[in-house]
Amino acid sequence: MSKAKLLPRDDEYRTQEQAIAYHNERKERMLSMPDVFQLVKENNTEAIESLRKDFDGWLVTSTRIIYDSDKFSAKIIHNVDSTIAKQTEISLKEIPVCRPTYLKKLLKTEEGLNYIRLLLNDTKATKEQITNFFVTLSGKKEKNIRFWTPSQGSRGSKQVRSVVLYFDYFGRFDVVGYDWFDYDFGFSRGVIIDSAKQTKFFSNKAIFDIEEKTITIPMKKTLIKDLEKKQLKKEKVKINWDLKIKLK
Repeated sequence: MSKAKLLPRDDEYRTQEQAIAYHNERKERMLSMPDVFQLVKENNTEAIESLRKDFDGWLVTSTRIIYDSDKFSAKIIHNVDSTIAKQTEISLKEIPVCRPTYLKKLLKTEEGLNYIRLLLNDTKATKEQITNFFVTLSGKKEKNIRFWTPSQGSRGSKQVRSVVLYFDYFGRFDVVGYDWFDYDFGFSRGVIIDSAKQTKFFSNKAIFDIEEKTITIPMKKTLIKDLEKKQLKKEKVKINWDLKIKLK
């Protein structure tokens, strides 16, 4: 397994939307729930202690949930909108309503266990491993670890939510999947995954994705039209490497 390194915190509160843009601009991966899971599995005590200080405020992760408006199904997205790390999107049939639900009770249901597994992006994680993870991460007892998700009615009005971790005023640890990604503020963290395969490279504002086998180049709409014409005629396209043309 590749090693994970937690980067120092920038002491500014941001929404998930703002935090993603901040970390993309710095060319660094924003911490996701699976990244937190990895740090704990590696027994990175320094990182765990550092994250606990963030929990005294709010820690906004790069894990996002998009709820269906009229049923309990949803999508969980890790590394959402990242230009650095590959985005992982997972569909699941049901995310239970937790208002709140304690960890032990949530793990007793198939839907609850599946939700937490996908939140950590580990479909084989056992109940014991999950419990140990949250207890080790938070330093709290199992009975003081709670999960929050929106009601069905709330999901219909606000489908896009961010996943946030924090300590509440009563000494409990909350795993929250209902905060509005463009409204609620918190700290965020960058993370480096050592020895991980880098799939995206940047040059002259172009993005080379060797996994997707694509090149993303900024350009004006007028140039796009010219390219479309050449494509229809099956003509070759030559683009100057200075990439001075930008998409407005």
